[in-house]
Amino acid sequence: MSENEPLGSDDGPFGENPFGELAKLFGSFGLGGLGASDPWQSARQIANSVVNEGGAQPNLDPLVRMAVDDLARVADLHVRQVAGIRLGSDTTVRAVSRSAWTETSLDAYRPFFERFGEAMGTSGPQEEAFQGDPMAAMMGQMFSSLGPMMVASSAGSMIGHLGLRALGQYDLPVPRQGSEVLVVPTTIDAAAKDWGFSQDELRLVVLIRELAAHSVLSTPHVAKRLDSLFIDFASAFRPNAELLSEQFGDITDLSQIQQISEKMNDPEAILAMMRSPAHDLLVPQLDALVSAVLGYVDHAVGVACANLVPSNAKLREALNQRMLDVSPADRFMERLLGIDVDAATLERGTAFIDGIVSRAGDAGLQRLWANELDMPTAAEVDAPGLWLARIGLDPDLPAGTNLTIPDDLSGLEDL
Repeated sequence: MSENEPLGSDDGPFGENPFGELAKLFGSFGLGGLGASDPWQSARQIANSVVNEGGAQPNLDPLVRMAVDDLARVADLHVRQVAGIRLGSDTTVRAVSRSAWTETSLDAYRPFFERFGEAMGTSGPQEEAFQGDPMAAMMGQMFSSLGPMMVASSAGSMIGHLGLRALGQYDLPVPRQGSEVLVVPTTIDAAAKDWGFSQDELRLVVLIRELAAHSVLSTPHVAKRLDSLFIDFASAFRPNAELLSEQFGDITDLSQIQQISEKMNDPEAILAMMRSPAHDLLVPQLDALVSAVLGYVDHAVGVACANLVPSNAKLREALNQRMLDVSPADRFMERLLGIDVDAATLERGTAFIDGIVSRAGDAGLQRLWANELDMPTAAEVDAPGLWLARIGLDPDLPAGTNLTIPDDLSGLEDL
């Protein structure tokens, strides 16, 4: 097919190789290596190349590692005093380089990317909507045929970029297996310099934050619930015939390849073209649980650091702002998993935890993550009194009062 020949030829509706020309579109999106026999080996190479910025990172200075280990013992001692914290005796902290964080994180996030890749290759009745729209049909077929390979290479690029910025393993509230907690001193120290804070103070606050997050996210029923929601969200993506037609229906000539490339260069645009109605059902559950987790972790950091780090309030504010000022790689991961952390998310979590503490004190926090049945619903995150009433800790209700709490805010007047 010549560069000016319109779609369609004697060889078939899209020519002999409809994807050969379009595959190179994804080079700017970090999707090289589409032809590799092992896409995840290619992903690992891409991740290493990105995080090492084309060179090789030096090993972590042993003196830095020893200093972090010393602070980790202090952080562990203080965070265990916070109500609701449950850390196993085998919990350990390990200071790692950016490249080591990236290697570990690629394995941790791989299941979500794989489900997304499988979803890209899923066909359905919507394919009928492509009839009469050759370019949209081609893009739909390419999503389906190249999905798993594209996603693996994309994962390498995204995780590599995350590795350049990560302070620890819980920058995103995603559960990790094992009892080890990773922190990245190189990035922590760079942030301390940029913000004008003491290096040791920021290291200590990050260590406490990571241990508090690990306490919640390693709790089996919490991890199971979040993992299930993330997997369901990543699995719910489908090539959207209507949006593909809207984006590519006016393109009839492969000489317009640059126009296609520009439209495909935005990771969020790709996810938007694959959003399905199932996501709308999952979002309220994810938003509520993520808000509660982040609110509790921030509270735990505040309590543990109150008499330990003089500037902890300003440091927590800086860390929260950093969470909001996300990079494109962060945003892609959030969109892939259904996480949407903004100022309202943080405020919602803070209000929920403050509501528990003001009504029930530490007793309420002790119950928050203790039992699968006691985990708050979306409605209860917005009205902590409902949650306390359901678990029997509301001081304003007589003992033995039995309430059925809805999963939305309907009927609050009656309650």
